[in-house]
Amino acid sequence: MKKLFYLLQIVLFIAFNFFLLLTGYQLASKTASAQSLAGNTPQYDQKEEYDPTLHTLNTVDKVVAFCDGIYMGKATKAEPNIEINEVYPDIVSSVIRKRFYHGYSTYGMNNNYMASMISGVTVEGLNAIVLPNDILKYNYAACSQQSIVFMEVLRRKGFPTRKIIFQGKESGHFCFEVFYNKSWHFYDPDMEPNKEVLTAYNHPSIDFLTSNPEILLKAYHQYPKEKTLDLFLNYTYGSVNTFAAPKAIIFQKASKFLSYTIWSFFLFAFILVRRKYKRIGQPRAIKSQRRPFMIKRSIPAYSAA
Repeated sequence: MKKLFYLLQIVLFIAFNFFLLLTGYQLASKTASAQSLAGNTPQYDQKEEYDPTLHTLNTVDKVVAFCDGIYMGKATKAEPNIEINEVYPDIVSSVIRKRFYHGYSTYGMNNNYMASMISGVTVEGLNAIVLPNDILKYNYAACSQQSIVFMEVLRRKGFPTRKIIFQGKESGHFCFEVFYNKSWHFYDPDMEPNKEVLTAYNHPSIDFLTSNPEILLKAYHQYPKEKTLDLFLNYTYGSVNTFAAPKAIIFQKASKFLSYTIWSFFLFAFILVRRKYKRIGQPRAIKSQRRPFMIKRSIPAYSAA
Protein backbone atom coordinates (compact mmCIF):
# COMPACT_ATOMS: atom_id res chain seq x y z
CA MET A 1 0.00 0.00 0.00
CA LYS A 2 2.82 2.39 0.87
CA LYS A 3 4.50 1.75 -2.50
CA LEU A 4 1.23 2.41 -4.32
CA PHE A 5 0.80 5.80 -2.67
CA TYR A 6 4.44 6.63 -3.43
CA LEU A 7 3.93 5.96 -7.15
CA LEU A 8 0.62 7.83 -7.13
CA GLN A 9 2.42 10.88 -5.71
CA ILE A 10 4.87 10.85 -8.61
CA VAL A 11 2.11 10.58 -11.22
CA LEU A 12 0.06 13.40 -9.69
CA PHE A 13 3.11 15.65 -9.31
CA ILE A 14 4.08 15.16 -12.97
CA ALA A 15 0.47 15.79 -14.11
CA PHE A 16 0.27 18.92 -11.95
CA ASN A 17 3.42 20.40 -13.48
CA PHE A 18 2.44 19.38 -17.02
CA PHE A 19 -0.96 21.08 -16.91
CA LEU A 20 0.42 24.08 -15.04
CA LEU A 21 2.92 24.64 -17.84
CA LEU A 22 0.17 24.37 -20.46
CA THR A 23 -1.99 26.85 -18.56
CA GLY A 24 0.94 29.22 -18.30
CA TYR A 25 1.54 28.97 -22.04
CA GLN A 26 -2.15 29.59 -22.69
CA LEU A 27 -2.15 32.68 -20.48
CA ALA A 28 1.03 33.99 -22.10
CA SER A 29 -0.48 33.48 -25.56
CA LYS A 30 -3.48 35.72 -24.80
CA THR A 31 -1.42 38.74 -25.85
CA ALA A 32 -1.12 37.33 -29.37
CA SER A 33 -4.01 36.85 -31.76
CA ALA A 34 -5.52 33.40 -31.99
CA GLN A 35 -5.04 33.43 -35.76
CA SER A 36 -1.33 34.21 -35.57
CA LEU A 37 -0.75 31.14 -33.38
CA ALA A 38 -2.97 28.75 -35.34
CA GLY A 39 -1.33 26.16 -37.52
CA ASN A 40 -2.22 25.63 -41.20
CA THR A 41 -4.10 28.92 -41.49
CA PRO A 42 -6.51 28.83 -44.47
CA GLN A 43 -5.61 31.30 -47.18
CA TYR A 44 -8.00 33.81 -48.73
CA ASP A 45 -8.89 32.77 -52.29
CA GLN A 46 -9.36 36.36 -53.52
CA LYS A 47 -12.90 35.52 -54.67
CA GLU A 48 -15.06 35.96 -51.57
CA GLU A 49 -16.43 39.26 -50.26
CA TYR A 50 -13.73 39.64 -47.63
CA ASP A 51 -12.73 42.95 -46.03
CA PRO A 52 -9.73 42.61 -43.65
CA THR A 53 -10.47 46.00 -42.08
CA LEU A 54 -13.46 44.41 -40.33
CA HIS A 55 -11.20 42.26 -38.13
CA THR A 56 -11.76 44.84 -35.38
CA LEU A 57 -15.29 43.45 -35.04
CA ASN A 58 -14.01 40.75 -32.67
CA THR A 59 -17.05 40.39 -30.40
CA VAL A 60 -20.76 39.95 -31.05
CA ASP A 61 -21.43 43.23 -29.24
CA LYS A 62 -19.19 45.08 -31.70
CA VAL A 63 -20.87 43.42 -34.69
CA VAL A 64 -24.30 44.41 -33.34
CA ALA A 65 -23.16 48.00 -32.75
CA PHE A 66 -21.66 48.18 -36.24
CA CYS A 67 -24.82 46.86 -37.89
CA ASP A 68 -26.96 49.18 -35.76
CA GLY A 69 -24.91 52.13 -37.02
CA ILE A 70 -25.47 51.14 -40.63
CA TYR A 71 -29.19 50.70 -40.02
CA MET A 72 -29.52 54.08 -38.26
CA GLY A 73 -27.74 55.74 -41.15
CA LYS A 74 -30.24 54.27 -43.59
CA ALA A 75 -33.24 55.04 -41.39
CA THR A 76 -32.37 58.67 -40.69
CA LYS A 77 -30.99 59.73 -44.05
CA ALA A 78 -31.68 57.93 -47.29
CA GLU A 79 -34.72 55.89 -46.26
CA PRO A 80 -36.55 57.46 -43.29
CA ASN A 81 -39.52 55.05 -43.48
CA ILE A 82 -37.40 51.93 -43.55
CA GLU A 83 -38.52 48.92 -41.47
CA ILE A 84 -35.91 47.04 -39.41
CA ASN A 85 -37.44 43.65 -40.26
CA GLU A 86 -36.89 44.25 -43.96
CA VAL A 87 -33.32 45.47 -43.98
CA TYR A 88 -31.52 44.49 -40.78
CA PRO A 89 -30.88 40.84 -41.76
CA ASP A 90 -29.52 42.05 -45.11
CA ILE A 91 -27.22 44.47 -43.30
CA VAL A 92 -25.90 41.69 -41.07
CA SER A 93 -25.53 39.40 -44.09
CA SER A 94 -23.36 41.95 -45.87
CA VAL A 95 -21.19 42.45 -42.77
CA ILE A 96 -20.69 38.73 -42.08
CA ARG A 97 -19.85 38.01 -45.72
CA LYS A 98 -17.09 40.60 -45.57
CA ARG A 99 -15.97 39.80 -42.02
CA PHE A 100 -14.88 36.20 -42.82
CA TYR A 101 -13.44 34.15 -45.61
CA HIS A 102 -13.96 30.39 -45.71
CA GLY A 103 -11.94 28.10 -43.44
CA TYR A 104 -12.43 26.22 -40.18
CA SER A 105 -11.34 28.06 -37.05
CA THR A 106 -10.33 25.62 -34.34
CA TYR A 107 -9.04 25.70 -30.79
CA GLY A 108 -5.35 24.99 -30.35
CA MET A 109 -2.88 24.62 -27.50
CA ASN A 110 -2.82 28.40 -27.13
CA ASN A 111 -6.50 29.04 -26.36
CA ASN A 112 -8.17 25.77 -25.28
CA TYR A 113 -5.62 22.99 -25.01
CA MET A 114 -8.11 20.60 -23.38
CA ALA A 115 -10.45 20.74 -26.38
CA SER A 116 -7.50 20.43 -28.74
CA MET A 117 -6.05 17.36 -27.00
CA ILE A 118 -9.41 15.62 -26.55
CA SER A 119 -10.26 16.21 -30.21
CA GLY A 120 -6.90 14.78 -31.21
CA VAL A 121 -7.47 11.45 -29.46
CA THR A 122 -11.26 11.05 -29.76
CA VAL A 123 -13.66 12.69 -32.24
CA GLU A 124 -12.12 14.89 -34.91
CA GLY A 125 -13.74 18.30 -35.02
CA LEU A 126 -14.56 18.66 -31.32
CA ASN A 127 -12.22 21.65 -31.30
CA ALA A 128 -14.05 23.40 -34.18
CA ILE A 129 -15.16 26.59 -32.44
CA VAL A 130 -18.86 27.23 -31.81
CA LEU A 131 -18.66 30.05 -29.25
CA PRO A 132 -19.56 33.20 -31.25
CA ASN A 133 -17.06 35.52 -29.55
CA ASP A 134 -14.24 33.01 -30.04
CA ILE A 135 -15.13 32.56 -33.72
CA LEU A 136 -14.77 36.32 -34.12
CA LYS A 137 -11.13 36.14 -33.00
CA TYR A 138 -10.36 34.72 -36.45
CA ASN A 139 -10.63 36.21 -39.94
CA TYR A 140 -11.84 32.90 -41.37
CA ALA A 141 -14.77 30.66 -40.44
CA ALA A 142 -16.62 27.67 -41.86
CA CYS A 143 -20.24 27.69 -42.99
CA SER A 144 -21.58 26.64 -39.59
CA GLN A 145 -19.39 29.16 -37.77
CA GLN A 146 -20.40 32.11 -39.94
CA SER A 147 -24.05 31.14 -39.52
CA ILE A 148 -23.66 30.83 -35.73
CA VAL A 149 -22.33 34.39 -35.49
CA PHE A 150 -25.03 35.66 -37.87
CA MET A 151 -27.79 33.92 -35.90
CA GLU A 152 -26.48 35.25 -32.59
CA VAL A 153 -26.58 38.83 -33.88
CA LEU A 154 -30.17 38.38 -35.07
CA ARG A 155 -31.16 36.65 -31.82
CA ARG A 156 -30.04 39.70 -29.86
CA LYS A 157 -32.27 41.85 -32.06
CA GLY A 158 -35.29 39.61 -31.44
CA PHE A 159 -35.42 37.71 -34.76
CA PRO A 160 -36.48 34.02 -34.67
CA THR A 161 -33.98 31.79 -36.49
CA ARG A 162 -33.51 28.10 -37.28
CA LYS A 163 -30.55 26.21 -38.69
CA ILE A 164 -30.68 24.18 -41.90
CA ILE A 165 -28.41 21.17 -42.45
CA PHE A 166 -27.73 20.11 -46.04
CA GLN A 167 -26.32 16.70 -46.91
CA GLY A 168 -25.28 15.92 -50.44
CA LYS A 169 -23.62 12.76 -51.72
CA GLU A 170 -20.14 14.27 -51.54
CA SER A 171 -20.35 17.03 -48.96
CA GLY A 172 -22.53 18.86 -46.45
CA HIS A 173 -23.41 22.45 -45.71
CA PHE A 174 -24.84 24.57 -42.89
CA CYS A 175 -27.11 27.62 -43.35
CA PHE A 176 -30.11 29.11 -41.59
CA GLU A 177 -33.39 30.97 -42.01
CA VAL A 178 -34.72 34.03 -40.22
CA PHE A 179 -38.39 34.79 -39.68
CA TYR A 180 -39.78 38.25 -40.43
CA ASN A 181 -42.79 39.70 -42.25
CA LYS A 182 -44.73 36.48 -41.53
CA SER A 183 -42.40 34.18 -43.48
CA TRP A 184 -39.00 32.49 -43.39
CA HIS A 185 -36.05 33.87 -45.35
CA PHE A 186 -32.91 31.90 -46.29
CA TYR A 187 -29.35 33.16 -45.71
CA ASP A 188 -26.00 31.61 -46.63
CA PRO A 189 -23.09 33.89 -45.62
CA ASP A 190 -20.41 31.29 -46.46
CA MET A 191 -21.20 30.28 -50.06
CA GLU A 192 -22.48 33.80 -50.79
CA PRO A 193 -25.36 33.37 -53.26
CA ASN A 194 -26.12 36.30 -55.54
CA LYS A 195 -27.81 39.01 -53.46
CA GLU A 196 -29.61 40.60 -56.38
CA VAL A 197 -31.28 37.32 -57.34
CA LEU A 198 -32.46 36.64 -53.77
CA THR A 199 -33.60 40.25 -53.26
CA ALA A 200 -35.68 40.07 -56.44
CA TYR A 201 -37.68 37.28 -54.82
CA ASN A 202 -37.86 38.96 -51.38
CA HIS A 203 -35.08 36.75 -50.03
CA PRO A 204 -37.17 33.55 -50.16
CA SER A 205 -37.03 30.42 -48.02
CA ILE A 206 -35.01 27.36 -48.97
CA ASP A 207 -38.28 25.56 -49.63
CA PHE A 208 -39.09 28.14 -52.34
CA LEU A 209 -35.60 27.90 -53.84
CA THR A 210 -35.58 24.11 -54.02
CA SER A 211 -39.08 24.17 -55.51
CA ASN A 212 -37.73 26.51 -58.18
CA PRO A 213 -34.32 25.05 -59.07
CA GLU A 214 -33.80 27.53 -61.90
CA ILE A 215 -33.75 30.36 -59.32
CA LEU A 216 -31.51 28.32 -57.01
CA LEU A 217 -29.02 27.74 -59.82
CA LYS A 218 -29.10 31.39 -60.80
CA ALA A 219 -28.38 32.43 -57.20
CA TYR A 220 -25.43 29.99 -57.00
CA HIS A 221 -24.22 30.53 -60.54
CA GLN A 222 -20.55 30.53 -59.42
CA TYR A 223 -20.76 26.83 -58.53
CA PRO A 224 -21.20 23.82 -60.84
CA LYS A 225 -24.83 22.94 -61.49
CA GLU A 226 -24.36 19.33 -60.38
CA LYS A 227 -22.84 20.37 -57.05
CA THR A 228 -25.61 22.88 -56.30
CA LEU A 229 -28.43 20.46 -57.05
CA ASP A 230 -26.77 17.64 -55.12
CA LEU A 231 -26.04 19.76 -52.07
CA PHE A 232 -29.19 21.84 -51.61
CA LEU A 233 -32.02 19.44 -52.43
CA ASN A 234 -31.58 17.29 -49.30
CA TYR A 235 -31.97 19.26 -46.08
CA THR A 236 -33.39 19.23 -42.54
CA TYR A 237 -34.46 22.06 -40.24
CA GLY A 238 -33.34 22.66 -36.69
CA SER A 239 -35.57 23.85 -33.86
CA VAL A 240 -36.55 27.52 -33.78
CA ASN A 241 -34.48 29.77 -31.49
CA THR A 242 -32.20 26.92 -30.42
CA PHE A 243 -28.43 27.26 -30.41
CA ALA A 244 -27.01 25.56 -33.47
CA ALA A 245 -24.59 23.28 -31.57
CA PRO A 246 -25.92 22.79 -28.01
CA LYS A 247 -23.71 19.81 -27.08
CA ALA A 248 -20.58 21.32 -28.59
CA ILE A 249 -20.98 24.59 -26.72
CA ILE A 250 -21.27 22.74 -23.38
CA PHE A 251 -18.13 20.74 -24.16
CA GLN A 252 -16.16 23.81 -25.22
CA LYS A 253 -17.15 25.87 -22.20
CA ALA A 254 -16.24 23.00 -19.88
CA SER A 255 -12.94 22.27 -21.63
CA LYS A 256 -11.98 25.95 -21.62
CA PHE A 257 -12.66 26.13 -17.87
CA LEU A 258 -10.52 23.03 -17.32
CA SER A 259 -7.74 24.49 -19.47
CA TYR A 260 -7.28 27.16 -16.83
CA THR A 261 -8.03 25.15 -13.68
CA ILE A 262 -7.26 21.43 -14.11
CA TRP A 263 -3.75 21.83 -12.67
CA SER A 264 -5.32 22.80 -9.34
CA PHE A 265 -7.25 19.50 -9.18
CA PHE A 266 -4.02 17.54 -9.58
CA LEU A 267 -2.33 19.72 -6.95
CA PHE A 268 -5.16 19.09 -4.50
CA ALA A 269 -5.07 15.35 -5.20
CA PHE A 270 -1.29 15.33 -4.74
CA ILE A 271 -1.59 17.00 -1.34
CA LEU A 272 -4.21 14.48 -0.18
CA VAL A 273 -2.15 11.49 -1.36
CA ARG A 274 0.99 12.97 0.21
CA ARG A 275 -0.69 13.27 3.57
CA LYS A 276 -1.98 9.71 3.34
CA TYR A 277 1.49 8.47 2.42
CA LYS A 278 3.05 10.19 5.43
CA ARG A 279 0.45 8.72 7.78
CA ILE A 280 1.17 5.24 6.47
CA GLY A 281 4.88 5.79 6.92
CA GLN A 282 4.70 6.81 10.55
CA PRO A 283 5.55 4.04 13.08
CA ARG A 284 2.72 2.98 15.29
CA ALA A 285 2.92 4.29 18.80
CA ILE A 286 3.66 1.62 21.37
CA LYS A 287 1.08 1.67 24.08
CA SER A 288 2.58 1.74 27.51
CA GLN A 289 1.57 -1.19 29.61
CA ARG A 290 0.50 -0.17 33.05
CA ARG A 291 -0.61 -2.30 35.90
CA PRO A 292 -4.12 -1.78 37.01
CA PHE A 293 -4.45 0.47 40.00
CA MET A 294 -5.12 -1.63 43.02
CA ILE A 295 -6.95 -0.30 46.04
CA LYS A 296 -5.60 -1.79 49.15
CA ARG A 297 -8.11 -2.20 51.86
CA SER A 298 -6.98 -2.06 55.41
CA ILE A 299 -8.04 -5.02 57.52
CA PRO A 300 -9.10 -3.95 60.96
CA ALA A 301 -7.25 -5.65 63.83
CA TYR A 302 -9.30 -7.32 66.51
CA SER A 303 -7.86 -7.72 69.89
CA ALA A 304 -8.37 -10.98 71.68
CA ALA A 305 -11.08 -10.85 74.20
